[in-house]
Amino acid sequence: MYKVTVLYGHPQDPDEFERYYFENHLPLAAKLKDVKGFTAGKVVSLNPNQSSPYYRMGSLYFDSPEAFESIFASPEGRAVVADLQNFATGGVSLVGNEEQVFVPLTLSQVREIYQS
Repeated sequence: MYKVTVLYGHPQDPDEFERYYFENHLPLAAKLKDVKGFTAGKVVSLNPNQSSPYYRMGSLYFDSPEAFESIFASPEGRAVVADLQNFATGGVSLVGNEEQVFVPLTLSQVREIYQS
């Protein structure tokens, strides 16, 4: 499974970001075909002495990096990317990775997988 994570910087107007994100951007993203899953949430720092560098994140799941590229080359994918400028005033970073899920494996089982 290939995961693309969208990291949103802190917006100028958080309330307007939330309104636009849920009323406009997510419905636009819902039109993407062949996305295998989606998660979203507000980001919080685990260090109480530090603020989070990001405001919100979303992750999209695809069969492969090639599937991601194909989906975002489509008219629907290009529309989602173009829409970011309409509300992501704090900037956007995207990262991708091959996702490996080990739950409910133990840490020692995970080590065995990586050592083999």
